Amino acid sequence: MESYKVLLCWFFIAMTALAIEPEAIYNGGFNTTGNSSILLKIGNGGAGQSGLIKALADAFVNDSVSNGSAPFSIAWYKSDTTISINYLKTGLVDIGLTYSPAAEKLAIDQGIALSPSYYAWRDHFLIVGPPSNPANLTKDGDVLAMMAGLYQAAEKGGDVPTRWLSRFDKSATNIKESSLWLGIGQVPWSTPYSTWYHQYIAYPIQALTAAITLQEYTLTDRGTYLSLSSDLQKQTQIYKASSDAEDDLLLNPAHALIGTKAENAEMARKFVKWLVGPQGQGVIGGFKKGGEVLYSGAPGNVTCA
Repeated sequence: MESYKVLLCWFFIAMTALAIEPEAIYNGGFNTTGNSSILLKIGNGGAGQSGLIKALADAFVNDSVSNGSAPFSIAWYKSDTTISINYLKTGLVDIGLTYSPAAEKLAIDQGIALSPSYYAWRDHFLIVGPPSNPANLTKDGDVLAMMAGLYQAAEKGGDVPTRWLSRFDKSATNIKESSLWLGIGQVPWSTPYSTWYHQYIAYPIQALTAAITLQEYTLTDRGTYLSLSSDLQKQTQIYKASSDAEDDLLLNPAHALIGTKAENAEMARKFVKWLVGPQGQGVIGGFKKGGEVLYSGAPGNVTCA
């Protein structure tokens, strides 16, 4: 009976995986059609929405073909860090490009991903909010002092309320936001109902657009911000931005994980080697939106156990 339950559980997991379709399929401009041409599957959220995954996939396909490979396709599955790791667990994707070192280490320890993880690029978290700035934030303040100021202004209330939008979805952004609140000894999500802590489950661009529309402060990343239309960018203000310093609380490092159940394990290894090498890092360093570079390359060929 117990073995039957286990088999049934795995059956439902497999059926769920089969039902999930890729958000996009990239082929480097070659004429490839059908699922049979997909030789690599990647899970990621924000960098997929910004277009970096497409740029990397197309460049990798072209480099591979120039080195003698037949044309092939790469599928992108839209997923935040938690979902990407779940997709690695089921074997739906071969590679997860994720943003939580703690979650990545756990995935390796649990046998979901191979060791090591690979430092892929640096994105940068931003604290943004309405230009009217009801919390009276100053841009030269410490990150945690800024969070404390937001909390105090939100709790105090006023004619123009201070509100915060949380993605509240176990994404890397949500995990980082939670760590910032904990850093000032507060857990605003523990209150059954809050007039100022807005729980909004959505992907990065959709969440940031909602925060701007509702005139709420939020945590987002530079790639997402620069992927917005110029009109939306003008309707929000950046109050704090990460540097490239490894000890910056707002740094958002991306790492590549190869799943232990990767269907295309050899291609996944080739892609990750290319990604952290000169060609892949060149694509990352040259990727722009509106004339601005979105991401910084990895700080050397770094792996993380």
